[in-house]
Amino acid sequence: MTDPALIDALVAKQQIADLTAAYCRGVDRADAALLGSLFHADSHVESGPFNGSGQDFAREICAIVRTVFTQTSHANAHQWVEVDGDSAKGETYVTALATPRGQEGEPIHMLTGGRYLDRFVRTNGTWQFIERRFVCDWVVRQPAGGGDDLYAGFLRGAQGPSDPVHSLWGNTAS
Repeated sequence: MTDPALIDALVAKQQIADLTAAYCRGVDRADAALLGSLFHADSHVESGPFNGSGQDFAREICAIVRTVFTQTSHANAHQWVEVDGDSAKGETYVTALATPRGQEGEPIHMLTGGRYLDRFVRTNGTWQFIERRFVCDWVVRQPAGGGDDLYAGFLRGAQGPSDPVHSLWGNTAS
């Protein structure tokens, strides 16, 4: 016989993995509407100089991404999640690459590695962040180098609704 609690925990872990992946997409595409939907109304975020509600964070981080960076790319790595009914906590490793705008001379890439320490809550069957804290473990800055000519003719990522992913899902970013 199958244990319903085990099945619920496994489904919850997959839904939480999808939630953390959507967070990366929301930041990288500067999609404040998507990002805001991932945070519970009573959520709190601690991320560098920002400490505040998830809704405020969603608006502010997307504005920063649009104005400060030409691109960002977040990739979640391994994730540990412990589910307890409609609550969960977890640690997710992340690597993020960002290229600042308006650099004089040769552009640089900033590569950051860290972890998200999260608390999640499930309301009406939907998991959201109730608390998200970013722990920066390391940062590398290096010249961006060349190589763009190798990818001439490829689809290119972009912030906002011009990113090719929106034609796949048939939606637009804010």
